Amino acid sequence: MRKFCICMLMFCMFFLMACGNEGTMNLQNMKLEGIDRLYIDHGSTPVHIESAEVEALEAFLSIDRGNSGIVMTPKNKELKIQLKSDIRRIINIGRKPWLTIRVPMNFEGEVLLSGSSGNVKINDLQASKLNIDSKSGNVSMHYQQINQDIRVSVYSGNVILNLRDKDSNVKWRLKSGSGRRSVAIPWDERQDKQKSTEGLTGNGSFDVYIETRSGNISIKE
Repeated sequence: MRKFCICMLMFCMFFLMACGNEGTMNLQNMKLEGIDRLYIDHGSTPVHIESAEVEALEAFLSIDRGNSGIVMTPKNKELKIQLKSDIRRIINIGRKPWLTIRVPMNFEGEVLLSGSSGNVKINDLQASKLNIDSKSGNVSMHYQQINQDIRVSVYSGNVILNLRDKDSNVKWRLKSGSGRRSVAIPWDERQDKQKSTEGLTGNGSFDVYIETRSGNISIKE
């Protein structure tokens, strides 16, 4: 009985920590001069990344409490962005935080995302290369035109790429284990195999490689 009471007391404490005192938004910014690569470790927190007309990179959490927040560490031309661990964020009931990152339009380096879970949303990111590696969670990408190499690897989760310019210069390769692959834009030299689909749009100067183990892949206009 005593153990049960202790467990209930701890649960109530965690509940009050999760629901009370919302705190203020944690905002950080940093100039990207001398930075060639952004490495973003979002853990299990959903993340939204976009290019914007800003002079410095901006990163903020939709929900923040106390000292929990964003850590930005520059080293050897790389900027690493990660979140401080906080049990209140893990047990947060009803509301999950979003990590939002706004990258300056003139950034010409590489962007790498790594996460254990949590959805990823990319909106017209301007960079030389985009690399997404996730164990679980959906990936949604929206581009007017593709002008970069893109590589996405997801163990479980769906990947959707919305592309307005269907004539973007891309060499496509989609690979899935048990998931479906659907392509709604015309490709040249298209090859459909049991677990992969390949094709070409424009002159194929940029590579887009998307791989899932147990999720679906969709290319939409």
